[in-house]
This record gives sequence, structure tokens and C-alpha cells, in this order.
Amino acid sequence: MNIKLLSAAILLATSGSLFATETYDPSKSYSAKEQVQFNDSIFEAQWWVNPSESPANITQNAWESPWIFISKSESDTIPEEVLPPPPESEITPEIDTTNQVKYVQIMNEMASKMVERVKELKSFANNPEFYFFKDGKKYIELNGINYEIDQEHGTPIVPLRNWADDSATRNLFSFFDQSWEFSMYEGGVVVANKDWGNYDWNNGCVLEYLPNGHLDSDYVLNETLTCFVGSETHEKLDATHLAPYKFGVNAEYANMVSIEQLGDKLIVAQSPTAENSQDDVPMVGIYDTKANTTTKIFGINKEQPYKGLDDLRSYNSQLFVSAIKAHNRIDVFSGENSQYQYSYAIKHNGQAKIAINEQYILVADADKITVYQHIPAMLGEIKSLQPLAYLAYAHGQASSLEFIGSKLLVGGTQGSAIYDLSTLSQGMTIQPMHNNLGAIEAMDANDKHIFIKENNGQYVESTTRFAMYDIQQFIANDYQLKDAEKAVYLIDHFWVSGHDLLVRNNEIVALTNTIVETVTFDKLDTLEFTPNAYVPTAQLDFDALPQTANVRKVLQQGLSEGHWSLSANIGSMVNVRLVDRNTVEITNFTEVDLQNLDLDIRAHSQHNWVRLANLNKLPAYTRITLPITDLNVDNSFNTVDGGGVYNYTKMLSTLDGKGNTYGHYGTQHLIDSRFNTATKHPLLDKLNNITATWDITFTNSLITNPTAEKAWDANSAKRHIELITNVAYILSSDKFRTKLMNYKQTYGHDMFLYGTTFKTEAQYADLLDKTLNSNGFVNYRKQTGFQDIYSFGKSAGTVFGLSDTELDKVEHGEMYDFALYLGEQIGRSWYDGCPPVPCNWTEIHFAKLFVDVYSELVKAGELPY
Repeated sequence: MNIKLLSAAILLATSGSLFATETYDPSKSYSAKEQVQFNDSIFEAQWWVNPSESPANITQNAWESPWIFISKSESDTIPEEVLPPPPESEITPEIDTTNQVKYVQIMNEMASKMVERVKELKSFANNPEFYFFKDGKKYIELNGINYEIDQEHGTPIVPLRNWADDSATRNLFSFFDQSWEFSMYEGGVVVANKDWGNYDWNNGCVLEYLPNGHLDSDYVLNETLTCFVGSETHEKLDATHLAPYKFGVNAEYANMVSIEQLGDKLIVAQSPTAENSQDDVPMVGIYDTKANTTTKIFGINKEQPYKGLDDLRSYNSQLFVSAIKAHNRIDVFSGENSQYQYSYAIKHNGQAKIAINEQYILVADADKITVYQHIPAMLGEIKSLQPLAYLAYAHGQASSLEFIGSKLLVGGTQGSAIYDLSTLSQGMTIQPMHNNLGAIEAMDANDKHIFIKENNGQYVESTTRFAMYDIQQFIANDYQLKDAEKAVYLIDHFWVSGHDLLVRNNEIVALTNTIVETVTFDKLDTLEFTPNAYVPTAQLDFDALPQTANVRKVLQQGLSEGHWSLSANIGSMVNVRLVDRNTVEITNFTEVDLQNLDLDIRAHSQHNWVRLANLNKLPAYTRITLPITDLNVDNSFNTVDGGGVYNYTKMLSTLDGKGNTYGHYGTQHLIDSRFNTATKHPLLDKLNNITATWDITFTNSLITNPTAEKAWDANSAKRHIELITNVAYILSSDKFRTKLMNYKQTYGHDMFLYGTTFKTEAQYADLLDKTLNSNGFVNYRKQTGFQDIYSFGKSAGTVFGLSDTELDKVEHGEMYDFALYLGEQIGRSWYDGCPPVPCNWTEIHFAKLFVDVYSELVKAGELPY
């Protein structure tokens, strides 16, 4: 009883002293034992305090500040009733199966109306009663609005007006009522329904009109493939798409940056882009999938709305919201009722990704990765955190952080790393255990697997995949990503997409700016790996091939195989190519008869090569085509290191020419190949020294002036391949790399390439990595001179082509004109009339470098051809 009375007396005395404590004055000095109020807390001076030595600077090390923390002031303990009430939930309109079918039907009907209207408008453009000319351009007038006519297609171009003025487009397509919205696009219009449409490319629910047409649908694109239940053929989709309205997000301005889960709730952070900041506001949208309700969080209270959001994380039934870039805070909300609880005050540079566990709060900004201790705050408190330690990260800004036990996996598009957090201590910067885990664009983990969106660095869609790694195997592999248990490249015939991933129940959820896509694991068409397994490797005898095999010569007299089939890759002049999902093509593009070949393939981003077959011989300029099942009936092949077996059946089954897959295109750009041979030959030694991995292909007369081209023959195709091989050898050589990376020291000024000064190793690596999707070599045979400057538009590639006369000059060593042209092509810097640099430049830098290295290699007799 006396103890209780004594405690009460102490409490009353302390309470009285708190109310008497003065507010900290930065202009004053304080002596030891004096107390002040600062940021709703009581601090006491340990020794003499000079002016401006603020309590804000205290750390966990008592000797670093004259102040020590005593207690929270009473005013800091905010009663629960004065906190902002939890946000109210809104019932989310249910789009049931009946409505889904109805909406697809509406899309199809409106698309048909657009097609008929475009036909009518084209007829107007050909009727003298409707068209007129002004300033040399053809126009039609409709209801007082003039529309320029596309010269090539005879279709009207929507005049550019203020973004909010859609009268010109509604005048063209007047059958759309106000439930539809219009966006101008490349002289045309994109139309989306305000209630259930969305603009996400390849996952969209839009109608689109382009005056210059679409590759696959003339002038009107009806993007209903991913609208709820499928296209007009009602093709059943693997993925379920949650439109932005489920989260209370305006589809027109959607820019969802992060996704998280708490129980049955899917949660997104919506942070509009700068151009849309006047029309929408940042918020956290919470969709309760069980109750079918939406809750929206606009800030920690009405007086402090969000100006921007960076990331979301859930931990221990709480939602952590990174608003560091805009507000220097991480805000914490109740996962149960979405009520604001408290905040952490921290300052970082730019958008900040976060990760939370019991011990730590980690923040990755544009400069560094910082570790803070996770100390729960009091209700309503804004608690200032001081750094505990740092993680050294060499790959730019991290895009994703994931705890794996006591380890932290950090992902980024330029590279990823793994850290041992058990080694953390105050003030230290820890180095990664491994710093070469490849490019990770997004990831999430559960108890058994890590799910990662990977990219192999070639920056094209077809190199990206979702990969599922077994955590125990990841640990057994010393925390390195080796063989994914499963990997998926396509969903509903489209390359995988998403900048944030979430694993929930038996499905994977991917977030893009404007859509949430969920796919159950059993619907994923995956590349599968089985560790510690083995299948027999096919042994092929060239003189006793299966009856299903076809053997023929290439690059000989005539082109009976067709110029398109000459597609190759400089990285392996014995090319193994999947012509389609069922057929393997093996081609020797060299003049050497090869013996005892090991033939390997690897899907993009796959960490290990597999042994496709062993072939006893392959004569010069010879091609074998055969079914892949002749090598293994179920498409299973051993990894070269003996670690297990990859099965390609489900992955290849998606490459069937539907949607965004193109048969040959899909397989050629998804599979890399290499070979080993027992044959020793000087040419093979030189080819093995080439590190460039350039795709090359051949095409005929696609330019506006086809008389400039000449039909291919075998000899000219062969000479083009040999020339590009020599170029690849030159750019792969140590001489070229040394001169390039020390260009200023060698030539007295910087190299100008890619429209900028050439300085970095990454730029050099890009020179050696040119695929047909990014900037590979697409060959034309010219009548005279070099290939004219030309941009493809609908496809990408380096336009490459020499006449036979120019090839003769090159083979005689007259290299400078070719070097000028080459610098323009591979540098992707086109200046009309002044290639390959601006007209006021007097020295063609790339040409000088190329000719110098060429001369040295020719003198040494090193070039392959």
C-alpha cells in the first residue's frame, strides 16, 4: 500500500515538473541538469550546451550530443479519440460474369461502329464534294471542323487541341456518349469506358483509331483480348485483371507504384505522374476481396494530404507507407481498420523503397541503402529515426528489398546483391556476400519460394520472365540464383509485365501502372527445372539421321532456303535455332567441316546451359532441320554442369503464333545457342574470340524506293555475314576496347556516339549486344553504295547493306567510307547529310578509331575473313 502511494507521489511530482519545463530556445545556452521541451519530448543537458546545439541531433550514442532523452511530454500522448477516424469503406461495384460478357459485347459493337465510320470518312476523303486543299494539304470538313487527310491512307487526322477539348474526336465518332473518354494518340484517338476500361498496353480494355493503321487490325484496334472474359472469340484467359476502379483509382490517371497484401485485402499506392497531378491525388487504395469494399487513404489526416507515395509494406498486421520523397516520412496504419497510428521521420534523396521486419526498417533511395532500428512509436507520434548502418550497393537505385531469414536480397534493374544482416553493427557499412545476382526488376517471397521478375540486360520484352526459386536451394547454392524451379515468359500470349510482384495464396500478382493481374500457379506455362535428375543426351549420326530430318546446303549457289532463313547470331556461327515450338534448325555458317559437336541452348535469363544433343559431324555450310522430339520426346535436356534437367514443353507450347508471339520470332529471340567442337582450325579460334552477340537477318525491298535494292544471291549474303563477322571481331578485340576506353588520351578529345560522349563500360557492352529487338543487323543488298538511312517504325534494328561494289572496296582494304557508314549505323545517331555526327563536327571519331584498329589487325593477320 505504501509503495503504491509513493509511486503516485512520484508520478504527481514528475507530472508537475513536466508542465513547468520550458520550451527549447536555440539562442540560449543551458547548464548541466537543465531540462527543456522539444518536439513533444523532455530532454536533459548532460553538460554545458552551447546555442544551436539542438536536441534534434541526439543519436543512440550518448556521447555524441549534450542532450539525453528523459520522457515523452504529456501533450505527446494523444488520446485515441483525437486521432483521425479510420477511412470509411465504399462498396465496390461487382462486375459479375454476366456483366463481363456484356462489356465485351459492348466493346465489339462500338469497334464495329468505329470501323464503319472510318470507311465512311475515307469515302468522304475521296469525294470532291467533301475534300479541299489548303497549303498543299488535303482536308475534309465535318460540322465546321477541318480534318487533315493522311496522304498515304486517306484517313482523317484528329487536330491537336487542348487536352481537355475532345470535341474534334467526338465529332468524328459521335456515337460515344459521356460514359466514354477520349485520349489523343499519334493523330488518332484511344477510347476507354470510364467505369471499366483501362489504358494498360497489352492488358488494356480500349478501342483505338490510328490514321496510319495498325499492323494487325487496319485502322481500328479492338483490345478486348484482356477485357474480362476474352476477345470476340471468347478465348478463356489464364489471368484475372483487376481494373483500377477496384482500388478507387481513376483509370485515366492511374499510376500505381506498389502493391501489398494484408489478409484478404489487396492494397496499392497510387501516385499520379506530374502531368496528371492537377487531375488526381496520391492515395492508398485498399480492396477487400472478401467483402468487395474499397477504402481510400489520402493522408495521415485531412489537413496533411499526400503529395506523393513511394512504396508499401505490411508487417505484423500493420501497413507501412513510404512517403519519403514528398514528406520525409514512413506512415503506419492499422491493417484492420486503416486508421493512422504513427510515423517515422527520415530524410532521403528521391523515391524510397522500404522493407520492414521485427528488427529493422530499411530504406533504399537514389544514393544508398540505410538501415534503421525498428522501434515502435507511440500512438500519434512522429518519431525521428537515426541511421544504424548502411549497405554498400553498386547498381544504382534498388527497386526491391526482400528478407530471406537473416539475409537481405536487394534487386535492381542494373544488378542485384545479397547481404548478411547478422553482421550489422552501429555506424558500419557492410559489403554484399554476392554482388552479381543479375537484373531483378521486382520480387516477393513466401515461406518456400522467391518470385522474381528477371531481365538479362538486353532491354527487350522477350528477355524478361517471372522465375520461382526454391529458398532452400537458394541457400544451398550459397545465396546465389542458379536454376529457377519454374520460369514463365508469357501470360495469355503476352510477354510478362509488372514493376511490383506479390505472392498470395496459390497465385502471383503483378502490378503495372494501370492494372493488377493475378494468375494461379497451375495456369502458368512454365519452363521447369528438376534438380539432381538426368535424361539421356541425344547422339546424332550425320550419315544416319532420323527420317524426319532434312539436310541441305546454305550460302551456296541460289537461295533455295529463302533469305529469311539466313537469320543467325555472330556469337555462335554454328547456330541452333528453334524455327517454331516443334522444330530445331542446326546450321554451320562456316567453311569448316566440323567433327564431334556439342550443341547447347539456353532460354533468356536462364542461368544454366542445357545439352541439346551431340552431333558426330556437320559439313561446311550445311543445315539440319528436325523435330525437337527427335532429340527428346518430352523436351527435357540435361544442364551442362550436371545439376539437373530442364523441361521446355509448357514454355514452348505458348509460342504458337497467337497474340504477341510470332512463331519464329518468339523462339529465335527467346533461345540463345552455342557449340563446342573437337575440330581445330584457325578460323574457329578467331571466331571463339568474338564476344559480340549480334543478331543478323536478311530482307528484301521493304524501303520506299525498292529499285535501290538488288535481289539476294548466295554469294552476296555470304559476304555480308563475313563482313559483319569481321566487324564483330574488331569491336570485340582488346585493341579496340583499349583505344575506345582511353579515347581522349589517344586522340585528344572524347568519343561522340549514341548522341552523347562515349565514356563508360556499359556503353561498350551495349556495342557488343545487339539483338533484332533492340538494334541488331537487318541486311539489305544495295544496287549501289550503302544502305540509305531509314527508320523501321514498327520494328527495330540496325539497317545494314552494301552493294557488291562497296564490298569489293572493303575486301581491297578501302575501309574509310565503310567506317563512316558503320559508325552511323551502330551508333544509332543519324544526322541527315552529315553522318554520323552533327554537321559542325570536323572529325568522324568512330571512323578514325575503327580504321586504326582494322589496320593493326590486318597487319597482324588476325581477322577471321
